[in-house]
Amino acid sequence: MSLALGNGLARASVRARPSAFGGVFAVFVLSSTVVTSSVAVWRTASAVPDGALSTDRREALTSMGAGFTLVTVYLSFFVIGQVMGLAVAQRARENALLRAVGALPWQLRRMVAVEALLTALPALPVGYVLGRWLAGVWCEGMAGQGLLPRGVELRVGWPPLLVSAAVLVVTSQIGGVIAAHRAARARPSAALGEAASGGRAGLGPVRAVGAVLALGGAAALTAATLSAPADEAAEHLPLVLLAYLVAVGLAGPALGRLAAGVFGLLLRALGDRAEGELAVSHARAHTRRLSSAIAPVALMVAFSLVKFAAMAGQDGDPSWIDLYATALYAGFAALVTVNTMVMLTAERGREIALLRAVGTSPGQILRALSLEALVVTAAGLASGSLIALTLDRTLGTATSFALSSLPPTTWPALSTATALLILTSTLTPMPWLLRRGTSG
Repeated sequence: MSLALGNGLARASVRARPSAFGGVFAVFVLSSTVVTSSVAVWRTASAVPDGALSTDRREALTSMGAGFTLVTVYLSFFVIGQVMGLAVAQRARENALLRAVGALPWQLRRMVAVEALLTALPALPVGYVLGRWLAGVWCEGMAGQGLLPRGVELRVGWPPLLVSAAVLVVTSQIGGVIAAHRAARARPSAALGEAASGGRAGLGPVRAVGAVLALGGAAALTAATLSAPADEAAEHLPLVLLAYLVAVGLAGPALGRLAAGVFGLLLRALGDRAEGELAVSHARAHTRRLSSAIAPVALMVAFSLVKFAAMAGQDGDPSWIDLYATALYAGFAALVTVNTMVMLTAERGREIALLRAVGTSPGQILRALSLEALVVTAAGLASGSLIALTLDRTLGTATSFALSSLPPTTWPALSTATALLILTSTLTPMPWLLRRGTSG
């Protein structure tokens, strides 16, 4: 397989699977947008003329911009790795066939790396344009709140573009290499068998060890935060939260199987309907793929709970920066969740066509998918809530937030909104898939 042939296969794969790589493209655009805006605001705050801001205010804004940038880069690595893993898992059959006809492991890894690069590069200019707009909105809001001088010049330029390019290129290549690792090292016969059966459903020793190490890292960060000065502890909170989320992402298959098992017991108690069994069976068999959706749901839930609790515990009204941070990261996680659920459903055309061919009604398919969406919702809500409770118990006093300060309606409102978001994004591709299944 020559370099030209490998690159040609990569381009063909991107064209042949628009849903998978369209989803990866969307995540790259989101990451580029948030990174660009964070760096632009950081530069804008740093360049305010002397005398227009107090030294303390300038240091606070510069620290805020740097903090936003750091968390965004960390978050980009996390979500891009998750979505790249899903995109590669969805082409397990093609990868297995390539191994069977003689493709070498390094050739598969290179092909996935080229695919990732071909998807990331077009996302860069789109994210840069959107990031400029978002930075302008951000700076106007801060000026309206008196945090920046009126009429301050927005500084974008080349640095945000270069940082965004570095993040996209590095994360796409690392995510591609990690995602292609299992497909590349599997024996051709084993890869074909695994692809035919829908993939391996277990957690696996590597992911299990990784989850334990991530939990250890989160515990170490928690200890470091507890020993930090009180005015710095709150700044460490997002990094601790993201460390726990890495553990959730690695343990996602186990969490998915646990949620599917609980739902299976509930469905049997309620009458063991056919679509319930179909949903639970599919969720158990594809927990690795569903785990890609569990992690962003957990992120959205945990970050929302922690930030809402922190704002509720403040004296007076929450600051504009706190509201913006909550909306930015919760919105980022929500969009990644929607994107992931659409990817998962859009790749099931062959399965839905088969179900229609054996007499399954559209209503049964929709109910089965709805139940699968509830499995993801339950696993994500439980994981995110557990992370928030853990942070409340360990860092609540040091960072001045308490989940007990939230109004009682917060939990049911967040659960309902999460379920509706996942259900809607899961069912969005269904009209097109059902029409294609009927016509096929």
